Amino acid sequence: MRRVTFALFVAFILLPKTILSQDTIPTVRLKFDTRFDFTAKVPMQDSLSTLSSLDGKYLNIILEGEINNKFSYNYRQRMILDSKPNYQSFFNATDWLYLTYKINKNFSISGGKQVVAIGGFEYDSAPIDLYFWSAFWNNVTCYQIGGTVNYKTTNEKHILGFQIVNSPFTTQTLQGIYAYNLIWYGNFKGFNSIYSLNRIEVEKGQYINYITLGNKFRHKKFSAEIDLMDRFSDSQNDLVSDYSVIGHLKYAVNSQITLIAKSGYDQNKSQNSTDLFIYDRYVVPGTEHFFYGAGIEYFPIKDSKDVRVHAVWTSNNKPLQYQTFNFGVRWKINVLK
Repeated sequence: MRRVTFALFVAFILLPKTILSQDTIPTVRLKFDTRFDFTAKVPMQDSLSTLSSLDGKYLNIILEGEINNKFSYNYRQRMILDSKPNYQSFFNATDWLYLTYKINKNFSISGGKQVVAIGGFEYDSAPIDLYFWSAFWNNVTCYQIGGTVNYKTTNEKHILGFQIVNSPFTTQTLQGIYAYNLIWYGNFKGFNSIYSLNRIEVEKGQYINYITLGNKFRHKKFSAEIDLMDRFSDSQNDLVSDYSVIGHLKYAVNSQITLIAKSGYDQNKSQNSTDLFIYDRYVVPGTEHFFYGAGIEYFPIKDSKDVRVHAVWTSNNKPLQYQTFNFGVRWKINVLK
């Protein structure tokens, strides 16, 4: 026992020295990212009137860099109102803020507030880059505090990560419910993947599970993203009754113009809406949501994506039918590179 204690004491003394002795190459990158839109909702029924407004959609502050050749950091603050007033946390309005330690060429660990590791390309997209979306994306709480262990292959084409974070369904401090996530980012010739297996506590001892297959096919100027997501509880008999399917097509006419088209379907017939305990709180029982739309993106600065102008149209199968038209501009300011 004394030998173990002595060994731990020596490790405690030497580890910080080993870490701090790494070659110091501190770097910092800072940028602002924002978007302003004009939206008009034109009704398909005579009894309704057109709705419209000018809105500021997002204001992101992004800070990232390296402390030395072992430690790096990532921080994004999105200027939004606190969405959980009854669950007070200092980081409620922070998307992510985490520190990463590179163990070696293949392994790294990170801790702090992170993106919950759920697969799919729509889920993985920055909100500022989306114009219309699935019911799951619109409702999911996707940032939580926890830790991740990542393995990157030597050729850097694949990343396998295991993550434990507070459950996205957490509503109060010390609730003690967690999410356990396994994710794979794959990079092949003409194909990318973001696949995940997720086991998430809804309440203490009650779980919902996700299987998500995010697929991206690339060929010259054309790309197609197809997300397949199945959600099921441990007590569910029909394992394919609560799911989402999303397709997103992009065609780069040239370096400055991109055409887009997207549609998706969310369904939940796994339970009745009157059941006492609801497992899926994001795509609630009874949901049959179909959405679709198309648009164009224009990048006025040649060989740069720092300014983007967009025009899109979208609609869905909601009882109150509207055609939605959205026009806007997004720009990034690189303060420090």
